Amino acid sequence: MRKYIDHSDGCILMLKAPFPANEAARLRALRALEILDTPAEDRFDRLTRIAQHILQVPIVLISLVDAERQWFKARRGLDASETPRDISFCGHAILGAEIFVVPDAAADERFFDNPLVTQAPDIRFYAGAPLTLSDGMRVGTLCAIDRQPRQLDERQLASLRDLAQCVTDELELNTRLRRLRELSLIQARYAAIIESSEDAIMSKTLDGIVTSWNQAAERMFGYSEHEMLGNSMGRLIPQDLNNEEPQILARIRRGERIEHFETTRRRKSGDVFPVSVTISPIRDGSGAIVGASKIVRDISERKVAERMKSEFVSTVSHELRTPLTSIRGALGLVVGKFSADLPDKVRQLLETANRNSERLTLLINDILDMEKIKSGQMHLDFKKLDLVVLAKQAIVANEGYGQQHGVSLKLIEMPRSAMVRADELRMMQIFANLISNAVKFSPKGASVEVAVRPQDGGFRVSVRDSGSGIPKAFHSRIFQRFAQADSSDSREKGGTGLGLSITQAIIDKHGGAIDFVSEEGVGSEFFFLLPEWQDEVAVKRASRDQPHMLICEPDHENALVLSELLAGEGVTSDWAATTAAAVELLRTKQYRGVLLDVGQPEIDGLSLIQRLRDNEATRYLPVIAVSWWKREDSDVRDVQGLSILDWLQKPVDRQKLRKALTQALLTDHRPRILHVEDDLDVVQVTKALLEEDADYTYAATLAAARSELAHGRFDLLLLDLTLPDGFGLELLSAISPETQVIVFSGQDPGAALKRHLTVSLTKATTSNERLLATIREAITPSRK
Repeated sequence: MRKYIDHSDGCILMLKAPFPANEAARLRALRALEILDTPAEDRFDRLTRIAQHILQVPIVLISLVDAERQWFKARRGLDASETPRDISFCGHAILGAEIFVVPDAAADERFFDNPLVTQAPDIRFYAGAPLTLSDGMRVGTLCAIDRQPRQLDERQLASLRDLAQCVTDELELNTRLRRLRELSLIQARYAAIIESSEDAIMSKTLDGIVTSWNQAAERMFGYSEHEMLGNSMGRLIPQDLNNEEPQILARIRRGERIEHFETTRRRKSGDVFPVSVTISPIRDGSGAIVGASKIVRDISERKVAERMKSEFVSTVSHELRTPLTSIRGALGLVVGKFSADLPDKVRQLLETANRNSERLTLLINDILDMEKIKSGQMHLDFKKLDLVVLAKQAIVANEGYGQQHGVSLKLIEMPRSAMVRADELRMMQIFANLISNAVKFSPKGASVEVAVRPQDGGFRVSVRDSGSGIPKAFHSRIFQRFAQADSSDSREKGGTGLGLSITQAIIDKHGGAIDFVSEEGVGSEFFFLLPEWQDEVAVKRASRDQPHMLICEPDHENALVLSELLAGEGVTSDWAATTAAAVELLRTKQYRGVLLDVGQPEIDGLSLIQRLRDNEATRYLPVIAVSWWKREDSDVRDVQGLSILDWLQKPVDRQKLRKALTQALLTDHRPRILHVEDDLDVVQVTKALLEEDADYTYAATLAAARSELAHGRFDLLLLDLTLPDGFGLELLSAISPETQVIVFSGQDPGAALKRHLTVSLTKATTSNERLLATIREAITPSRK
């Protein structure tokens, strides 16, 4: 719809330019330039002078179209610094991307009665090139005005377009310079923070090459910035942790942030010291990860303090236990056997002493457990356990405690079984903590209800009481050490305030979670979740282009480390935690090899290997043994007989694993032998000799042999030298480097050629037994 406005005296009607569809965003872009109402600048005035000269017009303006005005950043031939937007030609020009041209405004129905046409400056000709920012916003024009009707030729239009782009570049240069100043200020602040930090701060590429190194890093490690820039971060890592950096880099490539990772590092002096490391991915402008920043804190003093505290607590606790055991025993004996003959007052005092000796024992045990958890010394014996059985046992074990308080224990809901991977002793400790808490806070005559339910691929175990509930103000602190809702609780109900904190830590180590719901005056329910036992722990989809291997390792963290190492070599993997799981996966899936922990009770390594060798489908599957033990120190016997490809000691060295993988990926099938021989009697005997050990193919000529080599891969080339169409050794250039070569010929190849061969045998002096043994030696993976 055409919009007209009544201007000044109401007698003039003219067409007003509509607002662009993106007007709000356009105005934000204009104001972000911070150019409006700024003083004249030569860089803009220069462009208007050039335009005036090229276009031969009396007026040239750099016009910025604001909400209600057009303001001139630069002007030639006009005194006004701005005019109303509603009568502007530029308001029309910014509606399109091309140059807006009005050859004769007096003859144009849009402008013939415009005050800028009927009065000074008497516009007849107008050409406005939009000033289009890099984000597409048109904020104004570079316009040329004449008092006579006219046209611009193509050369002049091109010049106007180019000059408008120059104006736009200058406008955006302001923004870029301002941002550069802001970035410089931020950079200076960060640099000051980095250089004044007591922590070592550094950055590296995804290959582990150092790209920055602050002064604290120099002080901490003893290497100067000059010594570290451009060199590998690996020189800071102790030799026994060589596989750590590749694993860290793999996590960074996936975009993970690693926080407060505690490990050790090596100074220039060779000293190894404990550190806490936080690592974050560095991304470029497109979001791609290009490196990592690293903050390293020396925690030597903290570790010394922790060790001293731990030793102190442990010593004191153990020293207290010895006399306390005697005190508890004596008091228990007196109260149990002789209290009936004692006066009531004496008996009450003895019972009080006995009760408090029990509390003191619990306190010492809890403190020791807490120290074990904090120091990482709480070792768990994971087994396949039934939570239903454990819940029943826990109720029986705590029934006497409930009777003392007049509270009954009930198992109200349970599935047939609830199998989990857990430590039996610690699970009973969890049940005891939760049940005893529920009993203590329940009124006499009440019941504590225990339930086991399936939930989200695992099991939910709950303990519900009908006590006074937990105040809301205390909810956030319920799992903190020594936390109790009221200090009077410990005196009235007994307890150390450590039970729930210990329970949470144990459940965390089981890969579970604990929480609670509580309502004051109604009661509380504490519950924990544990994942269901799974023989097959982790299965990944194998890519057609990537080798796929099976990791047989009962420990989750060790399996993850091995999986990361394999991933770093371009190998995907599945994980089985038990022998049964491994057998099932090997039955249903195809693998290029097996990484087998031979030192854990959950996996009978020798039995599994024997089953592989007895099965035609897996007889030649490469097995790489992994163990904390050296091969010579292990109980594994007959290693060669079971065809173990390699033996890697934990922690696994990446270079040794790479070498073993290379060999494994070449030997994951029944060996294939190409026998190049033109004597059919020799072929018949050799084929009969090898049919149990390998797939046998023969070629009677060089041409036939070349065809076989071109269409298939062979593990061994058994080669006669004299053939109908040439010399056998001509085939050496056609085989892959991995193919073994045995010359089996009537003539000796000579010393110069023997160095290119695996072995050389002469037909006349070689028995069948020796030939078979030599070939077996060449194609057995563990002996290459």
